[in-house]
Formats: sequence, structure tokens, C-alpha cells
Amino acid sequence: MKVLSIISLIFVLLTSCKQKSTEDQVSDWIVNHAIPLKTVEAGNGFEDLAPIGKIVRDARIVSLGELTHGNREVFQLKHRLIEYLVTEEGFNLFALECPFGEAFDVNQYILEGIGTPEEALAGIYFSTWDTKEFTELLKWMRAYNADSTHTTKVKFHGFDIQDPERAARVMLEYIKKVDIELYQSVKTELSILEIQFSEPIYLGRRPYIPEEYDEASLLAIKHVMNAFRLNKESYISKTTQKEWVRALHHARQAELWIEACFNDGENYDEIRDKGQAENIKWILDQEGESSKAIVWAHNCHVSNASPKDDINMHGYYLRKMYRDHLKIFGLFFNQGGFKAIDANMPSKGMFNFSLGQAPPSTLENTLASAQHSIAVVNMHELPKKGPVREWFYTERHTRHSGGGYDEKKPENYFWSYTPAEAYDVLVYLDTTSPVISVNDDAYEYIWMLNKKLNTPTNLDFEGDSNGEEPSGWMVWSKFQRLGVELLVTDLNPYQGKHSAMIHRPEGVTFGEITPSLTQRVDAAPYRGKKIRITVAVRSEVKDPGFSFFRLVIEPDVLQSAHVGSPPLFDSLDKFRINSANWETIQIEAEVPKIANTISFGMYLRDSGTVWIDDVEIDIVE
Repeated sequence: MKVLSIISLIFVLLTSCKQKSTEDQVSDWIVNHAIPLKTVEAGNGFEDLAPIGKIVRDARIVSLGELTHGNREVFQLKHRLIEYLVTEEGFNLFALECPFGEAFDVNQYILEGIGTPEEALAGIYFSTWDTKEFTELLKWMRAYNADSTHTTKVKFHGFDIQDPERAARVMLEYIKKVDIELYQSVKTELSILEIQFSEPIYLGRRPYIPEEYDEASLLAIKHVMNAFRLNKESYISKTTQKEWVRALHHARQAELWIEACFNDGENYDEIRDKGQAENIKWILDQEGESSKAIVWAHNCHVSNASPKDDINMHGYYLRKMYRDHLKIFGLFFNQGGFKAIDANMPSKGMFNFSLGQAPPSTLENTLASAQHSIAVVNMHELPKKGPVREWFYTERHTRHSGGGYDEKKPENYFWSYTPAEAYDVLVYLDTTSPVISVNDDAYEYIWMLNKKLNTPTNLDFEGDSNGEEPSGWMVWSKFQRLGVELLVTDLNPYQGKHSAMIHRPEGVTFGEITPSLTQRVDAAPYRGKKIRITVAVRSEVKDPGFSFFRLVIEPDVLQSAHVGSPPLFDSLDKFRINSANWETIQIEAEVPKIANTISFGMYLRDSGTVWIDDVEIDIVE
């Protein structure tokens, strides 16, 4: 009987083992190997983060990803991880998914306390980082650098190739100084790159300008890059080695932008991520062998692998360069809220979305089954063989959205990764909430809202009072955050009592934002006709700044700031405002039958004042 009992017990044990599913084994492994974290909030000590130190000890780069660009707790946890990596592990560089050139303005706040974090964030264009959570991170970096006991300072860098304005400006200013013939030969094709057409509907991002990445532009930038290398000694003799290196890499950003957008952007994603990796390497090379960088970007950029042999992520290229000295952290959440642009039509604009628990087939659902509220899972601790290892080396669905989301099409917002190939570390949060914007007014004109007037309005500003914002015109809060005034004034109008003005005082600037005062109207009454717009303008702007009046006719509502159909007509910066005395500008254009909107207004590059009065829009018979 005892023998039979023992045999029965063994049978039960063996049977129960066989019945345990792979999912259960994976969950058990996560429970036993996950590193639980006590909080997402910075300033709560580092004791629970100490095991992470063992993971990153030999790393030159630690990359921190995210599933969306709008989870508050994800941003807060990344802030906490950054504090730990800087304070305890000696990381001294912070690199963000934002424009390479403009990020140097954020660095002046981090290192020297120039300006405010809110101004600094306005200057890098991205709405994704324009949050209270990111503001707190910048304040911490500034406080850390202001502490005299911290002899090694944290530096802020951008590594994205998008938005080439600062890069083009630095490049053109340099070649004008060292090679005037080269400057004269390329300025017609390349000078458009340095002008920011900062319309609120694009959130300050660059609009669709096909002329800047055509065949002629590509030839011009290749000519510039060749000249930099062929004339290196000559250029350095007129400046310095440091200036040449800086200008060359800014020129490289312009080259990457043109190459990425060329031929309808067919290779945009690949060139963008290769460029991101190239920039991160350049930053580390410039900062020296002892430098160590923290990279902040979306999971799809930092990851090392993606489905169907898609290698368009900078983590793949960094892995080839830095191998085990790169540690990639993918961040995931199970349920809760996040902020994004509503991609459904009609759009709700910037909106707080809420999601239930992750679907059963997802990586997040399995991580949730281990019942940790916040945890870190090291992929290098996986078993050498067996079902658990195989599970993590198989493609798994994860949530995936960037700056936009359509709650009517949730199936579109998943992406597959092989977890153990894509990431070194999985960071899991059970519940999140939406980020808090620095200023919600920054999104009131966003393109997805398709706001437009039925007819032009308030064209002579006589219905407004002195010192008021001009009614009917787009007055963007981000311009005002940078100290720009957009007001009605009774000072020397063209005729009547009032005109309107843009005034930007001299001083420290952030980014290349060009303040504008524009109006956006329905094209329907003008379709199939020719229009003439006449406007009185004057300006007081010191060189190298300038102002201009612009007319744009667009065919449809863009799907994003960079995706859609090219404008049907765009005068760009061709109609400059050059006189301190009132002058009139006239622009004529055909309005095709497919036109959706007509936009017009004035723009101010750099500091100074520009005025506008008595706008007329006539149909030309």
C-alpha cells in the first residue's frame, strides 16, 4: 500500500507539472525574478533601484523607451531612473528625441540657468515633451548642476533629425563666413530650411514644403558637405577646429532632413533612425571617453529588433556600435490613461484617453499576471533553455502609439516585438494617467480640429480696443510664453484708429520659432476663382532678422504636421516686409476646386516689431 501511495503521489506531481501552461510558467518566472520598485516619484531614495545598478554598470548608453508619449507615471519613473543614473552611476549626458540644433538652447538653461524650463521646452517644438512632468525633470537637472559639489555637470542634447531650422542656420552662417562663393551658390536652394513657419496648427513644427527637398536641394547640400571636407584646413584657418566640427555636424542634419524627405519620404523612417544613432554617437565622441548617456525616446526608436526584419530603429544601429555597452529599457503599462492627439474625425484635439486592461495576447497582459504594480525584469536572467526562454524570444504584441490615437480603431495601436531581442530590460507599470500639459491652450488650433472662419473677419482691427488680442486671428500661447506680444495698437495705424502688431523683445531666444499672426478661412467661396490679397504692412527689424507676409492655400486636413498633400499655393517667405513706413503687398493666386482652407498672415523672424492693417481679399474677374 505504501508503494502504491508513493507511486500515486509521483503520478499526481508529474501530472500537475505537465498541466502547467507556458503562460503560468512565464508568470511564475516573472514573480520570482522581477525587481519590484516602491514608487515612480523622484526624491524617494535609491535603495530599491540598486539592483538596476548591476544591470547598467558597464553601460555607456542607457536607453529609456515608452509605449506612448503621454503617460504621466512613465515620465515620472523615467525622471526617477535618470536621477539614479546621474547620482549613483555617473551618467552625465541626457539625450532626447528632439531636434539636434535647438536642444543646445535647453542646455543653456540646464547649465547656466538662462531662461525658464517652460521657455526651453517651447523652443524644441515637440508637444510630447511640453508637460509638467518634463518641466520637473529639467528643474532637477538645473538644481543638480547648480550644486557646486557636483563637479561633473549634466548636459542636455537632442538627437533627432526632424526640424532642420537651427541646423541650416548654423550651417549657412558658417559658410557665409568662410566661403562666400559657396554661400552664394547654395543659398537659393537651402536658405528655406532655416525659416520656421511656426503656425499654431502645426504646433510650431515644420509644415509641408516640397521645394526644400527636391533634386536641386539634394545636389546643393551634397555640394556643401563635399566643400566642408575638401576645404577643411582653409575653413579652420578662418575660424577654429571646434567651430568647423560644430558647423559640419549641423550641416549633416540638413543633409539628413533632405535625404529623408526626398522622393516623397520613401526612406524617411530608415534615414531618421540612422541619423538618430549617428547623432548619439557624435555626442558621445565629442564629450569624451568617460561620458555616459541616457537616451529618452519611444520604444520603437530605442528597441534593437522589430517584426519582419524591420530595422528602422536607432537601437539596432547603436547595438552594432556599442554592443553590450548599450542597455535598452522598454517601458510598458497595463491599464489607465494617457494624453495624445485624437486622430478620429471630427477630432477632439489633444485628449485624455483611458484604456482597460491589456488584451490577453499582449506582453503587458502577461506582465500584469505577475501582480506587480511597478517592476523591472532583466532579460539577461532568462533560463538558458526551456519554455520561458522561448516565450520571451517569440514575437509579442504590445501597445503602440506615438503622439496620436483613435479610440475607434484600437486594433491599429499595437506593435510586435521579440522582447528578449528588442530590450535588455522590461519595465512594467500596472496603471498610468495622462501627462499634464504646460499649457492646454497650446493645442486650441491644432490641425486635426480643422478650425476655420466662414469668411475673413476683422481685417482692419477697428472693432478691437488698444492692447487687446486681435479677434478672429490666431494668437498662440506658445508665442506669448516666449515673451512675444500679439496685440492691437493705436500707434501709427495705416488708416483708421488701429492696426495689429507682433513684437518680440531682444534677448535670449529658444529654438527658431517664428511668431506669426494668421487667419484661416474656408476656401469654399473662392473655389475655382482667382483671388488677390492686398495688405498694408511695415516693420522695424534688425538684420539678420526679417518679417514677411504669407498666403497658403491647402487641399485638405493633414493627418499630422508632416503627412498629407502638399499645399496648392504657398508664397512662403517671398513677400518680405522691408520698410519702417507703411507699404502694400499684393499676392494673386488661383484657388483650385479641391481647396479646403486659405491662410494668410505675417511672420517675424527673430526680434523686432511688425505691423499689419487693412487686409483685403478680392476675387479677380
